[in-house]
Amino acid sequence: MNVLVSLIALAALPVALHAQSNTLEVNLRYSTTAANAPPGSCGCFFLQGAAIDASVPVQTRLRAVVEVGGGTISHVPASTRGLSEITLLAGPRYSLPIHRVRLNAQALFGAVRGFDSDFIVAANTHTDTSTNFAMAIGSSVETPITQSILLRPIQIDYLQTNLPNGIDNRQRNIRIGAGLTFRIHLPDTRR
Repeated sequence: MNVLVSLIALAALPVALHAQSNTLEVNLRYSTTAANAPPGSCGCFFLQGAAIDASVPVQTRLRAVVEVGGGTISHVPASTRGLSEITLLAGPRYSLPIHRVRLNAQALFGAVRGFDSDFIVAANTHTDTSTNFAMAIGSSVETPITQSILLRPIQIDYLQTNLPNGIDNRQRNIRIGAGLTFRIHLPDTRR
């Protein structure tokens, strides 16, 4: 799965480098993920973490995005363990500029690696780690600070991970973040 996501992202790179705006954008952000407690228990918990994404233009308002994010909590409610997750996602981002603000919508797909936890893979069968499908669908707002730096005061994603939990093997989470985007101008390779 990780190889497939990487190949898709790399395949989009040559097309993106010939698009109209030759900029690589790199976003660094803090993120917190609101997650549900294990099946059979109540309450939510919050994983604290960070994410980095890089995007290149494909068309005027469309960018190809690759994102790596992670979060952790030392103790999950109704469990004796914590939880750590790393996601590797890729997909399209559509941007709409409105005055000095840019609205973004994205759909990213890839994999999640859960570890330092207790994943129920079958009746009475547990494992400490698991790698499965993940997707994030969301939006963000960006506003320029300088020509090369943008502030992303809010990013909200519906983050679904498919880690084994003994019930439906699906976690439906809300991820919220904020950070800075750095715009790096690439050399013009068009002739």
